[in-house]
Amino acid sequence: MTTLAHARRQSRVIDASPVHYGWIILAAGIVGAFMTTPGQTAGVSVFFDPMTADLDISRTWASFAYTVGTLAGILPAPLIGRWIDRRGPRITATVIAVGLALACAFMALIRSDLMLLLGFALLRGTAVGGLSLVSQHVVNLWFVQRRGIAAAGATLGLAAGAVVFPQLIEFLIQLYGWRGAYLALAGIVVVTILPVAAGLFRDRPESFGLLPDAGLPPPTQVVHVERSFTRDEALRSGVFWLLCAASFLSNAIGTGLLLNHFSIMEKVGLARSSALQLLAPLAGVQIVATLAIGALMDRTEPRHLVPVPMLALAAGSALAAFGGGSAFGWLYALTTGAALGATQAIQAAGYAQYFGRDHLGAIRGVSYAFGISGAAFGPLPFAASVAGTGSYAAVLAGSCFLCAACAAAAIFVRWPFSAALSERPSPPL
Repeated sequence: MTTLAHARRQSRVIDASPVHYGWIILAAGIVGAFMTTPGQTAGVSVFFDPMTADLDISRTWASFAYTVGTLAGILPAPLIGRWIDRRGPRITATVIAVGLALACAFMALIRSDLMLLLGFALLRGTAVGGLSLVSQHVVNLWFVQRRGIAAAGATLGLAAGAVVFPQLIEFLIQLYGWRGAYLALAGIVVVTILPVAAGLFRDRPESFGLLPDAGLPPPTQVVHVERSFTRDEALRSGVFWLLCAASFLSNAIGTGLLLNHFSIMEKVGLARSSALQLLAPLAGVQIVATLAIGALMDRTEPRHLVPVPMLALAAGSALAAFGGGSAFGWLYALTTGAALGATQAIQAAGYAQYFGRDHLGAIRGVSYAFGISGAAFGPLPFAASVAGTGSYAAVLAGSCFLCAACAAAAIFVRWPFSAALSERPSPPL
């Protein structure tokens, strides 16, 4: 294993690793992203119809509860980010994993609309505002020059979860009912991500005398000096808000599409079984797009890549609004999957590439609160559109316009500059 001259901390787990521990961190990050799916929209959407029918709750109220619950759940994200900076990812991830298991168990006990709102807050907060944040963070700590492809690789766990969990949840619901399915998910969390978080997550490699990037040489001849921005400096840069805007739109529109996936596909003429089958190719394209954009992230600026997911999401929204039949359903799945995968890669590594690792937890905590608020508000216009007009066309047309505007905005933002740096570093070629 490649080490630095002076190790500052010791770890028996790291010392016993047969490979550079960066590879273990990458694998742990993938598992962490995978296990956020019970609280992601792709997982919740499968519960939506049987749960609302059993509780005798309207889809509109359930969407409202999902919005409020998501907002409440992500409020602690800035505090979680600061906690990661101070205490490290291991303790943070362990506490969050316990919370996610308890949130799944609580969902099985829901008996009223208010309990549903609280359940969504717990589920979304632990999975999206907590586990997703720390799983991305730990990979960013261990990879610098190869951060783009590594962070993108870690988000493949999320795409894999979107393939596996909908089918698994549907099977569990058919077998045990939706309450039993949530109890089963709680058990799965306990036996998977909890031991991974407690046993494998570690702070940055330099703390243990290791080099970042799994000891591999840099992907280009030029090695760029890593930047160090404070949270306040990052918030004053245009590129921070560009990334946040792209995240907000992707989460808002993506959540609206996935949460109402079966309803939207029904309106284009597809039965529930056919709609369920589309989730697999959607996730497959998502994986390809994540890796492709992740590889590009090590060679170009994230802001130059923002138009890719925004224009793909605009195309997916247009197909969902005006398409019809199975062919349109497949095109919709392909474009939407490409948009979600590209956004995940950009969000996973973009902030660290621009602002460095020193205050990354605090910076990502703020960006998470802003970006995931899109997932909170996204279902509302979808519910209002179908309730008012019987169609999703109005909200999807608006989505196309907003995505195009965000893609255009990427032309005008500039590379950020920190007053703490004596020279402005050159961006990647």
